[in-house]
Amino acid sequence: MDDYKDICENRAVKPEEASVPEDIKALLNFSVNNKDLNRLEAIVSEFDSCGVLRAADSEISISSVLAWLLDPGAHHSLGDTLFKNLLLEIQKDGRGKNLSFFKNVIAVNFSGLKIVRDRHGIDILAISPQNKIVVAIVNKINESKTQLAKNVTIVEKKYRDYEKVFILLTLDGTIPKGSSHYIPITFKQIHGIVLSTAEIWKDCMHPKVYDFVQQYLSVLEERTMQNAELIGICEKLYREHGAAIKNIIHFGIPKLRISHIHEFHKRTNTESVHAEKNSVNVFYTFIPCAWRGIVPKTNKYASDKYLVFFSLDFSSYDQYKVALSLNIGNFPDSAERSRFVDQITKADKDGILNLKRSSKTNTKIFSKPISLKDGDNGDFDLNDAVIEKLIEVYNSDETQKVFKVADGVVQTFQFKDAGK
Repeated sequence: MDDYKDICENRAVKPEEASVPEDIKALLNFSVNNKDLNRLEAIVSEFDSCGVLRAADSEISISSVLAWLLDPGAHHSLGDTLFKNLLLEIQKDGRGKNLSFFKNVIAVNFSGLKIVRDRHGIDILAISPQNKIVVAIVNKINESKTQLAKNVTIVEKKYRDYEKVFILLTLDGTIPKGSSHYIPITFKQIHGIVLSTAEIWKDCMHPKVYDFVQQYLSVLEERTMQNAELIGICEKLYREHGAAIKNIIHFGIPKLRISHIHEFHKRTNTESVHAEKNSVNVFYTFIPCAWRGIVPKTNKYASDKYLVFFSLDFSSYDQYKVALSLNIGNFPDSAERSRFVDQITKADKDGILNLKRSSKTNTKIFSKPISLKDGDNGDFDLNDAVIEKLIEVYNSDETQKVFKVADGVVQTFQFKDAGK
C-alpha cells in the first residue's frame, strides 16, 4: 500500500517497480506526461479566462455581449458595422427579401440605433427611429411556439409603422412550425459575423476590447458550437483511457459521507430530503426540521423534491467552492405558487431575498457562495473541516435571517396536499 501511495501522491515509483493493480496503472498512464490531457486543460483554461461571461446563464451572457457589440454607441469602435453585417447575413438565401431597406443596407445610417435588452420578453430589440426599422432578436433555444407568436404580436402592436425583422438564434438553423415570421440564424453564423467584423476593425479597437471579443468568441464556440479540437481530444482520451476516466468519474465526484450528513443535520436542526441518505453527488437538498410535515413534496420526483427547500451545490467543488441556497420549487398549482411568492415578498422587508416573479419552476431566492480554501492549502476531500465550514455558514446570522423570513411564511401558509 505504501508503494501505491508513493505512486499516486509523489509519482516517485515507476509502475513496473511495484505490483500495481490494473486500475491504478490505467490512472497512471492517463495522468503522467499525457500531451492530450495537457492540451485539453489548456483549452479549458482558455474558456475559463472569460469567467464573467459564464457567471450567469449562458443564454443571458451571450445575449448581453451581443447586444453590446450591436450598439453603435458602445465603446468598442465597431460603430454600426456588426449590425449591418447581421442584416447582410440574413439576406443570404433570399431571407428578408421582402423588406425594402435590405436593398441597400450598407448605405443606411444606423448611428442612432437603440439597443434594448429584455423588453417585452424579447432578448434584444434593435430600434432605429430615423429609419423606422425594428429588429427583434430572440435567443431562446427552447422557446415555445406560443411565446414566439406573442413576441410578434407585441412588436407589431408597439411598432405599427416600422419595418420589422424577427430573428431567432438557433443551434441548427431550424425554427418551430408556425413561426414563419422568424428568420433563423445559427450561433455559428453569429460567431462568423463577430469574428470577421473584429478582424477587419482590429486596428481601431482597444487591445483590451479586442481580447474581450476573442474571449466572447471562445465562450460562444464552447457553449453553442462545440469546439472541434476539444471534441477530438476528448474522444481520443476516452478511447485510449476509458477505464481510467470511468474510475475518475466514479470515485472523483465529491460525496458527503453518512457520518458528515448526520453531523450536519444534527448541528443545523435540519433533515435530508433524499430518499437515499448515505451519500450524494453534486447536489444535496434538505429542509429545516421545523418544516417537517408542513411543506409538501412536489408531485414530480416526489422522493427528493419539496415545494420549499435548502440545497448545497457542489458543482464547483473542483474550484474549492460550494453554494448554499434557499429554493422555491415547482408548485403543481401555479396560482398557489404566486400566492406563496406574494407572501414571501411582503415578509422580505429588508430585501435580503432574490425574488423573480417571472419564474414558474425552481427558483433560488437566496444563494450564498462558500469558499472552502484559504490560500494554497493543497487538495482535500469532503472532510471534517469542510463540513464544519458548511455548518458555520448555515448557522450564520445571514442565513438564519433568510430562514426566519421563509419560516414565517411557511408556518402560516395554507399548502395544498402536493403529494405528501
